[in-house]
Parts: sequence; C-alpha cells; structure tokens
Amino acid sequence: MSFISKIRSLFETNVMFRQIITNNKDIQFITESQTAELQRVLLQMMKDIHFVCEKHSLTYFLGGGSCLGAVRHKGFIPWDDDMDVIMPREDYDKFPALLNAEFPDKYYYEEIHINEKYDANFMKVRLKGSICREIFESDPESVGIFIDINPLENVYNDPFVRKIHGYTCELLLLICSCVRLKNNAPFIRPFITDEKQLAVIKRKLRLANLLSFFSLRKWLLITEKTMSLCKNQNSSFVSIPTGRKHYFGEMQPRSTFSKAVLTDFEDTEFYIMSGFESYLTGLFGDDYMTPPPEKEREHHAVTALQFPENK
Repeated sequence: MSFISKIRSLFETNVMFRQIITNNKDIQFITESQTAELQRVLLQMMKDIHFVCEKHSLTYFLGGGSCLGAVRHKGFIPWDDDMDVIMPREDYDKFPALLNAEFPDKYYYEEIHINEKYDANFMKVRLKGSICREIFESDPESVGIFIDINPLENVYNDPFVRKIHGYTCELLLLICSCVRLKNNAPFIRPFITDEKQLAVIKRKLRLANLLSFFSLRKWLLITEKTMSLCKNQNSSFVSIPTGRKHYFGEMQPRSTFSKAVLTDFEDTEFYIMSGFESYLTGLFGDDYMTPPPEKEREHHAVTALQFPENK
C-alpha cells in the first residue's frame, strides 16, 4: 500500500456510508421494478449521449459497471441502477455545449464551472422532469435521473513527475472529500451512531477545519486544473483520477483506450475501450466475468425517485 493509500484509508468514508445506509431502516433502496424502469430511462439517455458524440466526432467509453455489464451481460448488470461514461479530457470539455445544443429542453448538466453548489470533479448529465435524489444530496434543486461522465486524463511519462502529479491529485481529492463532508455534516451526523464511524468523521472534520481557508468550490477548481495539467496526447499512460480507485488505481497504458469499439448493449450498441480486459481486471479483478454473491451486489438508496412522463 502506497503512502497516499495509507493516508486515504484513515479518512475513508465510502464503505462506512454504504454500511450506514444498509443498516438504516428509514432509508429505502431502489426496488427491482424501479431498477427495471430506471434502466429503461438510462438506456434512452445513453442513446442520446451516443448520438451527440457520433454527430460531433467525440470519443467516449462506457466505464465502471456499465462497461462490465456490456462485456458480461451484453447490457445492464441486472441489479445495476446507474451508468458511467469516460471521455478524454479534450472531448469532455466540449461535450456539455454540444449536448445543450442538441437537447436544450431535455437535459441539463452539472459540473463545477456552471453550478456553484455542485461538489464533484466529474460531470452529471441529468434528465429534466425526473427525480433521483441520492442520500446526502448536496443540491436539492438538481436531482434529476443522471449519468456520470468522468474525464480521462493524460499522465506524465517521467516517473518522478508522474508520482508528484499523482500524489498531488490524490491529496487534493482527499481535501475535497474532507471539506465536502464538513459542508454536509448536518445531514450526515444524525445517521452516525457507531463510535468507530464517528471517529473517522471527526478525523475528516478536523482536517477540513484546517483547510477551510478555501471554499469547497475553490478546492474543486484547483483539483480539476491539477488533474488536467498534462497536455501530452501521446503519453504512455492515462488515468481516471475521479474513478473509484483514484489516480494510481485507475492508471492504464494509453493502448487500453487507443480505440473505441462498438459492443452490444441491450437493444443497441455503445462504445467500450479496445483494452477492456486490462481496464476491467484493474477495477474488478481477474474474475470479473463471475457475478458476485448476492450479498455483495451494490444497490443504491434514494430519498426520492420519480420517472419522467413521455421521455
């Protein structure tokens, strides 16, 4: 485990929040019938994203569980209720304006440059006229059904510079996580009852108090600028720093993403990376083609879910 990974482990709350949500009787998980309807809506949203990218020659890849679903199930993982997309930084920056031009009345998007309340370093495309409010949602006015889009960043060739860049990105993302927790603490604190969980929360809040000379928005902007510093479009490696395994855990040879390949997905086709084996192994392990036991399957919880009419 690297030094930065050890530091992150001291402040890790994602697993803890999943446990809190799972053990709280007042929080409702998305039902099987809701999952089926949500997948139907997400599929149409993804078809529209695909249309925009094809029309304007932008590159995208299905990411995370969406890529795994395409490879293992030829569509959604049966219990999956979200979609993830990866775009090279250059196309990622172009995409919002093009989506808005093609579907001005259907979608809106969230990212830190246009929404001061948004608190993440990746983009969300949201469907107007729908609601999918997650636990601890930071902006109650922006809660439409969404697809996450993560930027694919260039990585420096020089090993020393790469480490400095990677550690800086990891540290900044940790800072953002701590300051975000401080902002959301009033909503989160009532759910914390376990002393060990409370200790982690307090640890993050102490760090956040030291770092609150900048607002969360300022830290997010610094983080985004830092992640996209490398402009070498031919670098040997690329990474998805905002992914679940962060900068080093999401780093891949550029050849993994050298080509976007159409693959079956439900009743249509979407793009995945040509080196999907390397990508999926890095995320899910060598046995990624084997579905996990039912108790280990991830399910999302929401406080409100409303599907659109005639969408």
